[in-house]
Amino acid sequence: MAVYQKKARRLMRSSLFEYFNYFLALSLLVTAITGGALYYTSWSILWKDAVSNSSNTLQLLKKGQEIVLAEVDKAMESIFLDSSFLHYVDYYAQSDIYMQLQLREKLEAAALSSDYIHSVSVYYTGPRLVLSSLLGSVPLERFPDNGFIRALDAEPAEKSMVRNRLLPGISTDVEETVISIVKTMPIVYSGIPSAYVVINIKGDYLAQILQSLNTNPDAQLVVTDREGHILSRKAGGEGASAAGGVFDAMDMTRLSGPEGSLFTKVRGEETLVCYVSSSANGWLYIYTIPKPVLSRSLDMWSRGALFICGLALVLSLLGSFLLSRRVYSPVNRLLSLLRKTEDETEGGGVDYAKETVQLERNVSRLIDQNRDLTVLLKDYEIQSRHKFLLRLVIGDEPVNPQTLERLAYYGLRFKQDGAYAVVKLAMDEYARFAQETGEAERNALLLRLSKMLQEEAFVKQPYLGFMVETDANELVLMLHGEETDAGLQTDELRLWLCQLLEQLQETFRMTFTVGISSTQNSLEAIGGSYLEAEAALRQKLMYGGNTVICYEAVRPETGFSMYPLHIEKKLLTHFRTGSREGITASLQEFGTHLMEHHFRQIEVVRHYFLQLFSSSLRCIYEIDANLGFQPAIAALRHTDLLEMETMQSMVAYMQQLYDLVLDQLEQKRCQKNKELASGITAYLEAHLGEDLSVERLGELFAISTSHLRKIYKDETGSTIKEMVSELRIHAAKELLGNPRLRIQEIAGQVGYLTVQAFTKAFKMETGKTPGEYRAEVLRAKG
Repeated sequence: MAVYQKKARRLMRSSLFEYFNYFLALSLLVTAITGGALYYTSWSILWKDAVSNSSNTLQLLKKGQEIVLAEVDKAMESIFLDSSFLHYVDYYAQSDIYMQLQLREKLEAAALSSDYIHSVSVYYTGPRLVLSSLLGSVPLERFPDNGFIRALDAEPAEKSMVRNRLLPGISTDVEETVISIVKTMPIVYSGIPSAYVVINIKGDYLAQILQSLNTNPDAQLVVTDREGHILSRKAGGEGASAAGGVFDAMDMTRLSGPEGSLFTKVRGEETLVCYVSSSANGWLYIYTIPKPVLSRSLDMWSRGALFICGLALVLSLLGSFLLSRRVYSPVNRLLSLLRKTEDETEGGGVDYAKETVQLERNVSRLIDQNRDLTVLLKDYEIQSRHKFLLRLVIGDEPVNPQTLERLAYYGLRFKQDGAYAVVKLAMDEYARFAQETGEAERNALLLRLSKMLQEEAFVKQPYLGFMVETDANELVLMLHGEETDAGLQTDELRLWLCQLLEQLQETFRMTFTVGISSTQNSLEAIGGSYLEAEAALRQKLMYGGNTVICYEAVRPETGFSMYPLHIEKKLLTHFRTGSREGITASLQEFGTHLMEHHFRQIEVVRHYFLQLFSSSLRCIYEIDANLGFQPAIAALRHTDLLEMETMQSMVAYMQQLYDLVLDQLEQKRCQKNKELASGITAYLEAHLGEDLSVERLGELFAISTSHLRKIYKDETGSTIKEMVSELRIHAAKELLGNPRLRIQEIAGQVGYLTVQAFTKAFKMETGKTPGEYRAEVLRAKG
């Protein structure tokens, strides 16, 4: 026993056992890495397949519902483009039954034009009146769906909203599931929509689309609007009864961007969540599936990986034992040789040199890593500073002592009380500039612009503050001064900015527009100053580009606004008569009226131009019902009109519309005149012996004699009387060549009542009598 223990201790101390341990550790490491890689690869494949299938399902759902909503929008386009719906209240008050019936028929036609629309209602907020496609005109109190509409008065919708709800039955007591889309009519009273349009879409269409999709039985499919309200859902397995609860337990703030996927905790369980958002209407499509469902197919891979790892471990033990015996002898001899060489080296100078070189390499590597880390920290600080200042200037950053300390850290010594103002600068015609230039050129221009503004505002001028970029073509300057500082006075600030715009135009060969807020006395009000500068900048629609606009001069007005219908009628009258000068003058009068009465109501101005556009299209249809001019104006759309940045460009756009149609009409009128002149000439040639007076021709061709004379003279260069005389004499010359015809017969055939009148006209034209002309012709033939 003692001998056995002694041999065991000797074996454990030997180099052979040491090498065996090395090979065993290496084998275990390789086995663990191989198994982990196999498991990770399998899981990655399952993850990609699940995300791909979920995304394809969501894209199919998105395309299906967008086709439906596009059909609904197309059906409702006539309602929003028809300005008469805004005046329905006036027709109702005046008891204009004809117009009320006309508008109800239009509303019914719009609702019936799509199989997906259940009903349409227009709620007028002033008189609290509802125009329904099913019931006609009904006071709000007697409208069956008044509960939903009363909620709109409590919390007015800014633009549009979507709700999934039960609609009270109109003709029966049975409630129906619908998806209600609420849109606002153009704003007439400040901040209050004049009317809401409630479009009720049949609720079963979206559920049918969801049910038609082939999904995992344990998956959940949810559709929400932009506020997070559930519009429809499909849940399978255990989630069928608790789909709403699972959806409520989800952190919706993590679903950002147009599409994506992530793992998140839902009711304490890891769940794969894939989502796609619609940029057209803001709907969100969500597909969730629990992680255990995905990992079921991974069990086979796990068992295979464990089997392979166990087999590799056994083979590693055998290989390590065998290889350790073979490696022991040569490695031992190599180590002995190295020890002998080390003993023979004097002073160890070679090893010291090697260690020194290795140490220098390590130091250099550490220095390079430190340098890279410094660059990364600097970039991070720049990005952090920009995000913090951007949140501060738009009012998303609360102002407290920590805010002032952080500003001081970035070198901005601000006080909580002082003089503050915001200046917002935007590039004019940026959309056209972006189409004509590349990304690199735009970034280079923005960098040059930023440097120039920094120097002009904070170096050459005694202003304190900072500059941030809020959009691709907008820069914001936040200016700060002491409470008694006169440097932030609006007049002096505006004068400096006007000079700055001249420098920018000269340097960049481009124009810019600047909006200035009013001066505030607290840093906490900086968010409001930003909104004021933005509101002033939007007034570019009225002022035009390349200008400085102060908020004090453009504060929003309140009160009732009237559409200049008398100017529209005058303009369309000139349009029908083809008076280009009258059209130009009326357009200028239209713009002047808006400048005088709606100078600070931008949305009203845009809506009035849209209404003028709609009225002009109706007038064009009345002028030419066959739409022969449609190819000429196909490129002109009301969406392009609404994207115009200035009112001058909107006026020019409308002028272009009128010029295109008038050019087309003039071409058609010219063609008709040529056809009329040719037809008259052909008739004269075929009926020389009949009455060819201008009055007779006017009756035949249904045109006034004066207009007939003018058209024929303009197209042929001759009067009708001259042409008749020329054709008769020409025909008489041909007939005089026949000796069998008497001159009296010839005179009658070419339209002369007497031989004397024929002889007189023939001699005036040729200088000879008919007899003399015949004699010459016969002699020439003989």
